[in-house]
Amino acid sequence: MESLSALNLNPPKLDTLPTDILLIILGYLDTARSIAHLGATCKGLCQLISAEGWRVFVRTCFSSLRLPESNSAEEWARLARVLTAQSRDWDRRAFVFHSLTPPETRETRRRNDRRPQTSQSIPGNIIVDAHLQSQGHFDEEFVAWGAGEDVVARIQRKKRKGQATLISEDWHLCKGSENGFVAGKGDTTSISIVKTSPFEDGRDMSVVVGRANGDLRLLSMDHSTFGRTLMRFRPSPASPIHQHEIRAVDVDSSNIIATSTRESVWLYPAQNHDQVQVNDTEDLFIDPITTACLKDSQQLSSFEFIRSMKILNKETLAVALNRSFDPLRVLTVTPTGLDISKPARNLDELPYIDASPRTVRALLPVDVRSIASGYGNVILSSWDDGTIRLQDLRTPSPVDQIYQDNFEVATPINALISHGLERFVAGSAYSHMLKIFDFRWPRGYYHTDSLPCTSSRPYPTPRPPTIIDEPECYHRRSLCNHLFGYRCRWHALSRHDFYRPNCNIYLPFRNYASSPIYSLAKPSDISPVVYAGLSGLLVEFALKSDMHTATVSNQPPLYTRQTGKVAVLETGDGSRILDVSKCQRVPEIRRQSFSGIEGGGITARRQHRLDEALQDPREWQEFKASPI
Repeated sequence: MESLSALNLNPPKLDTLPTDILLIILGYLDTARSIAHLGATCKGLCQLISAEGWRVFVRTCFSSLRLPESNSAEEWARLARVLTAQSRDWDRRAFVFHSLTPPETRETRRRNDRRPQTSQSIPGNIIVDAHLQSQGHFDEEFVAWGAGEDVVARIQRKKRKGQATLISEDWHLCKGSENGFVAGKGDTTSISIVKTSPFEDGRDMSVVVGRANGDLRLLSMDHSTFGRTLMRFRPSPASPIHQHEIRAVDVDSSNIIATSTRESVWLYPAQNHDQVQVNDTEDLFIDPITTACLKDSQQLSSFEFIRSMKILNKETLAVALNRSFDPLRVLTVTPTGLDISKPARNLDELPYIDASPRTVRALLPVDVRSIASGYGNVILSSWDDGTIRLQDLRTPSPVDQIYQDNFEVATPINALISHGLERFVAGSAYSHMLKIFDFRWPRGYYHTDSLPCTSSRPYPTPRPPTIIDEPECYHRRSLCNHLFGYRCRWHALSRHDFYRPNCNIYLPFRNYASSPIYSLAKPSDISPVVYAGLSGLLVEFALKSDMHTATVSNQPPLYTRQTGKVAVLETGDGSRILDVSKCQRVPEIRRQSFSGIEGGGITARRQHRLDEALQDPREWQEFKASPI
């Protein structure tokens, strides 16, 4: 009885709980503001938050992203600031676009009467890849792209000092004409940066470049030796399978290079290229580890050519085919070579129209290890009917999902890139348009949770292109009750898919209006930039919160940079359209305006679903009319 009385007199307090219990509690806090407020209550909790709190918050709320390894509490706090700001920018469509174009544009060439006979009348397709290395306060971003027969790279070095970031950049150009390549036949058709460990000692960055004439080589990306050939990959002349027109290249974590031609897939080794001690590597050819001609498979349906190829893991590759009854193939690496098979089809897959073959244009492996029971070879594939399918290639998995642009229902996709399991970006195969899809997985962080409570609905009300009812909320709570797990009306609806629609982004560059998106790349999951390759144009798609104004270039930039204003169209939740008649083709298009908005008040602008550059002052009347 005495011990119970003592317990009642001295009940446990939050700051006296064991550290392990406190860390579990931190895992349930879903906003950075809650973490910061808890750290401000007492000295002990402030020290705990500074040492471990931001690491727990980032790993809990952004578990689907590939996060850099860090032992610094300061870096985890910085990551919390960066990732929460980026999440808000993605949700509010706070984007800034820049075009990167070479000084000699197509119009300049038209005015040049003595154009070389080897030049093309239209610019080549930009094929781009990117990679980010982070260590402490220092980031290094590599972007490499093929522009016709040339290879261009920009290397940005970012050093953080407090809240400021100092940026320096180097530009490099490897002219194809100086290496015997001509426009057209020698154009770059695929490019892949060899990802090394961050700042690995004695290992320089390198890039694998494939060309239309079948040439495949590893080039140095080091500052002093940029463009130098480190290795050349081709089969021996006695091989029955010839390497013509490289269609795709991918490099896995063990530096195995997979490449595809129109009919075949090849695996090459790329280890220890830094130990090559030769002055002239033009005669250094590497034979493939194994190869497979998909045309030789008699058990599977025929196809026209290979469109895309991706490495899923060390034992599995996925291949996308043009015009086939089985346009998705799985290649398994075995001791005797590559085994070819087809994945199981979805049970609800739409039947082929008039029994015609289909096409898969783009592939993207998806890492689902952050999901409970998530494993396997999960991949996104874009089909010629406009659908994008998430599928475990081994089985008809219950996590399979079919996405579709609810506005341009039948427009196929040329390129895909993902941002963890939160969203993915798709490039149109018909026009200069980017499409942003939400995966619709449960998310760990919603930026709206940190905004004030209200009993009104989120505004402005979305106008999706499909006929869909606005969700009903049967209560009008003006405050959240976290003790009983109740949310106010505004916070409850802000998490609903209806108020977080997907969107299409129309790029503003008129000279390239007819160009589709040929390639997409991003440096990392924590990077605020996505790169899109068009015809003769590279687009830099950045989040607004990470815009830097001061950049020091060690030499004149090879490409000119120009800001453009885009148009945004909201397209609904992205689910598959089974009945096209339910689509209404008059959605609202918003155009960016950076001239500044007057009036409305800070609260009205913050609670608007979209960025200030996309807001219409007339919509604030909806905010004023609702109870707060």
